[in-house]
Amino acid sequence: MPNFVDAIKRPLSIPLRFVAYSEKHKIYELFQELAKQLIIDKPDDHILYMKQCLEHAIRKRDIPRIILIAPPTFDKMTLAEIFQKELGLRPVTLQHLRDKNVTNKNCLCNEAGDLAMNMRKLLKSGLLHDSGWILVDTPRSKREARAFQRLGIIPTHVLQIIISSELDRKQTTETIPNYYLGINDMDDDVDNEEMQTYTKNLRGLREVYANHLVEVETGIRSIEDLAKDCVALMKMKKPCGAPSLFRIVLIGSRGSGCRTVAKYLVNRFNLVHVDFNYILEQAHLQLTPLGEILRLFEQRWEEPPKPEIRIQVVDKYINTPECLNRGWVLTGYPITVEDLKLLDTIDMPPNKVIFVQVSVETRKERLLNRRYNTVTGSKHDLTSSENYKKKSAGKLSIHPKDYVNVVNEEIQRFDNNVEEMLKYAGETAFIIDGNGDEISVRENVEGCLMQSWMYGKPREPRPPPVIDPCDVEFNPDDEPDISIFDEIMPPEFRYTFT
Repeated sequence: MPNFVDAIKRPLSIPLRFVAYSEKHKIYELFQELAKQLIIDKPDDHILYMKQCLEHAIRKRDIPRIILIAPPTFDKMTLAEIFQKELGLRPVTLQHLRDKNVTNKNCLCNEAGDLAMNMRKLLKSGLLHDSGWILVDTPRSKREARAFQRLGIIPTHVLQIIISSELDRKQTTETIPNYYLGINDMDDDVDNEEMQTYTKNLRGLREVYANHLVEVETGIRSIEDLAKDCVALMKMKKPCGAPSLFRIVLIGSRGSGCRTVAKYLVNRFNLVHVDFNYILEQAHLQLTPLGEILRLFEQRWEEPPKPEIRIQVVDKYINTPECLNRGWVLTGYPITVEDLKLLDTIDMPPNKVIFVQVSVETRKERLLNRRYNTVTGSKHDLTSSENYKKKSAGKLSIHPKDYVNVVNEEIQRFDNNVEEMLKYAGETAFIIDGNGDEISVRENVEGCLMQSWMYGKPREPRPPPVIDPCDVEFNPDDEPDISIFDEIMPPEFRYTFT
């Protein structure tokens, strides 16, 4: 019989469904937020603090907190108001944080500490807990930024607006009004000293917020278009360092390039390529109960298997040791929104859902120009293989799946289902443009993998059941409701949170 020391040295194994659950509900990020709050506030009773902080940490984990850095010539308030409309953030300006008793701006010896303290009071009041905030024109210097940090006012994003170079601006402003660029009426009206102060302090601000900094160049975009792009960036979270294996689903019809991208990801990240059509054929040939059902569908009813059968094929394959240890990338599945919902119910659901959108004309062109060598089985594109076509005359042939009527039918079937899948996936899905060249599509997909989930609710394949209170039976052995002790126990100390 092993002793106690041997027992505690046993390797700890976490059930796979626990890993997927913690990823889906962002448990790692929740404990990271709790630890951050503990370090900042240093409470005397850390157990009581964590109990009260738990609900606040859940809200704070999923709400953006932004600091906006921009030159004096840029209309920061208009951009902040668009953020308020799109994300629900409350703009906080320097005027909001100034002490009402202070009137002389030139004699502010310890204004950095006062601003930080006023911001802390505003956060502890609870007014911004549910909405998040955006600091429009503060902090203005490294000193103010450090004062904010010392009091635990930490942003999730620091957005630096970079106005195009003077030469570019001279060219663009000849044809585009200043209000389109978010620039105030005339640069000459802005105090030169104010711009010099901003330039001098910019380096210190970038140094303090280096880990949170997001640079956005205005270019020739209107302020509305600029805000739209900034909102998309603010919805993205920086990776928190949670241990995870990629479980990727590439959704796109034939001709979208999903299989080509999947092969690249296999080599790049050492993943397993799960080709649904291939594993379905393999399961069809196996002498198993599942294989018998698949053959029955084909022979007796002459129709594809139902979603409940298709998910069994996928679930069985991705639970093999190779997929569990290396991660996987799935192509050719899901086909319908029901497939995607069923995929979310398995023990190891995908943690990256990527839609590859390609125009109908491009998909048809890729498939109809595809030829196969009848001798070697190699695949060739007629638009880029002219020399090979001349040398292999008579050896190239069209695959039956690439006939015009088959291609049109498959593309139409996918397009009929993709809208429902996009609606169900919501903000948890990434959408990339697959019309470009192969290298740019690869880079876009790889960029999606490096990003964390957006601020949003996880996908819910099935709504939670509604429980009728009349159906709940009372058991005398049940523990009593703890609220009955509120009248006989002294009230516990209440913490306030930023």
